[in-house]
Amino acid sequence: MKTIIRHSILSGFLVGLGVMINTIADNRYAGAMLFSLALLVIIECGLQLYTGKIGFVRTVPAENLAVMLVGNLFGSVIPMLMVATQRPEVMEAMEAAADKKFSNTFLALFFYGCLCGALMFIAVYCKKMLITVFCIMVFILSGYEHCIADFPYLLLNFSMVNVLKYITIVAGNSIGSIAIHFLMKKEEASEARY
Repeated sequence: MKTIIRHSILSGFLVGLGVMINTIADNRYAGAMLFSLALLVIIECGLQLYTGKIGFVRTVPAENLAVMLVGNLFGSVIPMLMVATQRPEVMEAMEAAADKKFSNTFLALFFYGCLCGALMFIAVYCKKMLITVFCIMVFILSGYEHCIADFPYLLLNFSMVNVLKYITIVAGNSIGSIAIHFLMKKEEASEARY
């Protein structure tokens, strides 16, 4: 369990770094591409990221997933505390992004969460660098919602309504990831019969 906690915090920290670079990048395409460093390191080092593991819910114990989520959330805030609190322009950019993000409806956030969850599962399942980079870029550039990356934004725009919206994003990530795994497994089973 100690390893899961350490790896979860580190994974969250890496995602938090991705949030920072995506926030400060002058070019949105470069920011989206550089964000993918987080997931590439997580996959390569076998770290613990909730959105990368929830699709495997049948084989990962529920208590491990819960610890992962909490550790990821804790880790994701560290880069914001280290960078945004020292650079007012970064804090302003993050606050503006937080306002925009949580202005979406519950249904939109759920759908965006589902689509992001599907992409994260594909990135982890395929374990191919190019696929991982493109999955990250698609989720960032499309405005889909990732519960770990969104946590620092929640803290900057905290309200009970936004907490509920955030829970909607977590649910969307989870359902999207589980659903795409189910569909891919069904396809594998069909191919095996022929």
